[in-house]
Amino acid sequence: MGQDNTDTLAPLEVGRHCAALHSRVLSRLVTRLYNNKLADTGLRITQFSILNAIKAQPPESIFQLSEWLGMERTSLQRTVDKLIEKGLVESVPTGNKRSLGLSLTADGEALYQRALIRWQEAQDAFESMVGKEEWNNMASQLHRFSSRVKQEL
Repeated sequence: MGQDNTDTLAPLEVGRHCAALHSRVLSRLVTRLYNNKLADTGLRITQFSILNAIKAQPPESIFQLSEWLGMERTSLQRTVDKLIEKGLVESVPTGNKRSLGLSLTADGEALYQRALIRWQEAQDAFESMVGKEEWNNMASQLHRFSSRVKQEL
């Protein structure tokens, strides 16, 4: 059998270097910041991100949207269903076999525009905390890291 190196990994070292831990801690804190700014719109940042992705490039399927957002399809479907129930998103035939795409309704577009102002406030607050240039560099690195990890999954 190969040598097991787990005996040499001190818990503090694991905690200090764990990519999953640090990315999740930051993600939770940033999510809280954005959710606080979006609170008066009734949207959470996940919902806003879905509306934004649909507006930016209407997807031809939930699968396509899940790929773009890096979300599990079943979780995404639950959130999209809630947005449909609220009258913010609608399923539309794409003309591609039985595929249904997604688009914003008029109410969805109006709420998106209101939420966009709050999103900008959250983005500005975040960038003022971490530095705009530093964030732009880190965002580019995160995109590269995400692509690398995705290739391994």
